[in-house]
Amino acid sequence: MHLLTPLRIVLILLGAFGATVVVRIAIKRVLRRTLELPGADRGRAEARQRALATAMRSAIVGVIWATAAIVVIGEVGINIGAFVATATVVGGAVAFGAQTLIRDVISGFFVLAEDQYGVGDDIDVGHAKGVVERITLRSVRLRDGAGGVWHVPHGGVLRVANMSKSSVALLDLEVARSSSLPALDAAAAALCDGLTADPAVQGMLSASPVAAGVIDVRDDRLIYRLSVATAAGCQDTVRRVWRLLALQAFERGDLATPSVPHTVVRVEQPPVADETE
Repeated sequence: MHLLTPLRIVLILLGAFGATVVVRIAIKRVLRRTLELPGADRGRAEARQRALATAMRSAIVGVIWATAAIVVIGEVGINIGAFVATATVVGGAVAFGAQTLIRDVISGFFVLAEDQYGVGDDIDVGHAKGVVERITLRSVRLRDGAGGVWHVPHGGVLRVANMSKSSVALLDLEVARSSSLPALDAAAAALCDGLTADPAVQGMLSASPVAAGVIDVRDDRLIYRLSVATAAGCQDTVRRVWRLLALQAFERGDLATPSVPHTVVRVEQPPVADETE
């Protein structure tokens, strides 16, 4: 062993340690600048930064120290060719067997980087729907309305609907087909005034309701739709108050109730054969 070998090993380790410190600081600063958007929730931004910083630090620091270890092994005179060949074979086997895991992690990285959903959001990922309770780089945990907990890998999410970021509530009225359109417009306007003045939705409405008019005509009813801009996550509350106001309007007779379709089932008795003595 050369006399300068210990000194070179120390320098290599110090260089790896210095690179690790620099990487940690750089990642923290870069993520802070790229993920903090004006007006964004600071707590949510910090959670995204922590998750992404942990993943990026682990990957880059692992590469730094693995490289340092290989160089140190070479410095002490050990042939690293066998180690490199073995590591290549093992790495290829692991990568082949962990394709799904790698896909989940990469997808999770972009989910966090793009802020597609976060803790507290009400989302629908197709095969599961609920409120996000926990999100990691690999998967998201949801709790649905029935209390069931879903663990969904990010790689299995092909599309996602984030209801917490939506700001429009659709309000429908189903009335009798014989309803007069002017009278329906007047009743809908009165309901909109009642909704705006209702204390249960104070602060939830971002604008006045807008009437889209009749959107569907069926055999026994008309579907009359309105829409209203709301604060994020308040759509269900606004729709619930709207349904209550609509029910009161039906009870007062301001809106004509559509007929309820029914089916008449006729049961015929088989003829009774005459009995002869």
